[in-house]
Amino acid sequence: MPKTPVLVCCDSIAEQAHISARLARDFDKIMGCQLSQLESMLEKEPSATLVISWQQPCAELSLIIEVAKQLQRPLLVILKQLNNNDINRLPASNDYVLLPHDSQFELNAWVIHARQVRDKSIQDDQKIAALNLKLEERKVVEKAKGLLMKYHHLDEQTAFAALRKSAMQSSLSLNQVAKNLINTLESIHL
Repeated sequence: MPKTPVLVCCDSIAEQAHISARLARDFDKIMGCQLSQLESMLEKEPSATLVISWQQPCAELSLIIEVAKQLQRPLLVILKQLNNNDINRLPASNDYVLLPHDSQFELNAWVIHARQVRDKSIQDDQKIAALNLKLEERKVVEKAKGLLMKYHHLDEQTAFAALRKSAMQSSLSLNQVAKNLINTLESIHL
């Protein structure tokens, strides 16, 4: 764990030094940067966990959170001030960890937790993408089945059996057979 780099970016140089010192107890490679350097530092250190400390939620912080999400980087956000109105200024997502500045817990555990949260978020995104793909494939099969029913006057069960039989005979996926059928039937019946 200590070999994994930690990138610290704060809206205050003094705070960056303080956070870096707290992390130095548990991590060997700690790099500090200003907001203007963050993008290039992220490119140089693709496995770095981000530890961000900001006075309060703002557009800059929201941007950092969005960039961390896009790059799928673990992110720990430490805030000095947070009130009810400010919480709505942060992106509503479950892929980063938010910690109050006055927390007495060791940062090591929170950095590890940020990595776990990001890993879980990536897994969830992959599951969602797979489910969306299956849903889209299902829509194609349903459309092909509907066209068979309409143009060949088949019942639903017979239309699906015909699609499945064609897929097995052609060694194509059911989705590909359905796409081919849709293209053929739509071009014939235009």
